[in-house]
Amino acid sequence: MISGATRALIMACLPALVSCVGTTGSDLFSFDAAASGPEDAELGKPLSFTTGRGYAVVLDRARVHVGAVYLNKAVPISGAQTTSCVLPGIYVAQLTRGLVVDALSPEPQPFPDVGEALGERALAGEVWLTGGDVNALSDDTVILDVAGTAERDGITYPFEGALTIGQNRAIPVADPAQPGARPICKERIVSPIPVALTPREGGSLLLRIDPRGLFTNVDFSALDRVSDAPPLYRFADRTEGQPNVNLYRGLQSREGTYQLIWND
Repeated sequence: MISGATRALIMACLPALVSCVGTTGSDLFSFDAAASGPEDAELGKPLSFTTGRGYAVVLDRARVHVGAVYLNKAVPISGAQTTSCVLPGIYVAQLTRGLVVDALSPEPQPFPDVGEALGERALAGEVWLTGGDVNALSDDTVILDVAGTAERDGITYPFEGALTIGQNRAIPVADPAQPGARPICKERIVSPIPVALTPREGGSLLLRIDPRGLFTNVDFSALDRVSDAPPLYRFADRTEGQPNVNLYRGLQSREGTYQLIWND
């Protein structure tokens, strides 16, 4: 769940669209929303796939903590790190209360609250990976929880991992003249996710999360081995080391991991 101050700011931005950016005068309406894993997943079964590095993965667990979801009428500039994480005047839909998504289930899992939207064209989406205030430096919420096995060249790597986005993801300030150039909120917001949809009253939003996108460039052989009997490898909750960095990049990927669909 995002902070009250952040929620209030974004909610103020939605109706402001009608008068501030020349819309057609759409009214604000509520909509239902849900999240799921990929459409070809099988309920109650592991997800099997082969990565770009040739690992045959059997994924037994994949849970993603989604804190909020937004649709934007403009495409934010992802490289503009000095911009605020909240961009007044571009939101056309919002879900501000989160959900832990079972990304191995193809079944829609409802968000706990309805969303709010305007009937305006959306060109980009945002998925907020936060357990509380998106601007708080400390957050011990497990955002990604995974477990399974990977095999290549006859060697099997049973693995697990639990990733957070808190002080462990803070990027040191390179330029003292720009202390806020890379705030922690930038690490928690996956944006811009490509979309081309128009929210309509009576419709609903579906967020699909494909966990295969998390492991695209992961080298499981470089994982830390934490147990010999039984063998177990673990992703470290830090942004260093090939498998740890690339799993985290998959979690933040704007394409391949997240898909936003509007159903009329």
